[in-house]
Amino acid sequence: MKVFKGSIVALSFIFLLAGCSNYGKEYKLDKKHNVYYKGDGVDEATAKKLANYLKEQSYFQDDITASVQLVKTKDTFDVNFVVDPSKIDSEKEKGFVTFGGYISKNVFDGAPVVINLTNDKLETIKNVGYCPPVALEAAPAQ
Repeated sequence: MKVFKGSIVALSFIFLLAGCSNYGKEYKLDKKHNVYYKGDGVDEATAKKLANYLKEQSYFQDDITASVQLVKTKDTFDVNFVVDPSKIDSEKEKGFVTFGGYISKNVFDGAPVVINLTNDKLETIKNVGYCPPVALEAAPAQ
């Protein structure tokens, strides 16, 4: 299921982050998509899992260059998305919370996820908050 394809893609801000930075280590999914990662207990395998999920959900698209930052503090994953602030409204913020819930469930096994919307220097513009993991769908009654 393509969770969130339309509005998230519209929010993607095309950019390349500068070489020497404190954004963390870099995992390159391909030429146009990467995840910067840092924090105790987060490694390249975790960044790869997130990158693959973002590609699967069409957040990372072939014709758009994009980066995401993953920061782990204690047991919480902060996922930082670069956005164009002029395109953010409360509805899109709610969409990011929902998307974060899917990320929590499908990438981090239900671990806490906080979504931040950032500028192209990965400076927080808006913390949209904690994203509860999406509940498993109940089995149909028989």
